[in-house]
Amino acid sequence: MRIEEIMNAPVMVTQRNVTIENLKSRLTRKGVNALPVLEDDGTITGIVSSSDLAACTSETLLVQDIMSTRVHVVLKNNQVKDAAKMMVKNDVHHLVVMEEGNVVGMISSMDIIRVFADLD
Repeated sequence: MRIEEIMNAPVMVTQRNVTIENLKSRLTRKGVNALPVLEDDGTITGIVSSSDLAACTSETLLVQDIMSTRVHVVLKNNQVKDAAKMMVKNDVHHLVVMEEGNVVGMISSMDIIRVFADLD
């Protein structure tokens, strides 16, 4: 099974200069646990997750203050099992899905669990 079959798209993104207060509000409204952080030109520079937010001590900080700059990326035609291996190897729960240099989706560990749970 390929990533594009289970990825979440379209993907919501954020920018590095967004306040934590604003980000928390967006994540809560949309029920999302992680967002890629993009520059104005579409370059991905980080990822921010609900875990990053939980560890944050001030809502006046900006996304750039708490985001992870180490972003793990897969291509939409990669296999789901390879994404699962990447998550385990790198101890992450979210991968950004790219196509031709553009962010086209996200995949979470829960998305992968759903795939394997439906295989019965």
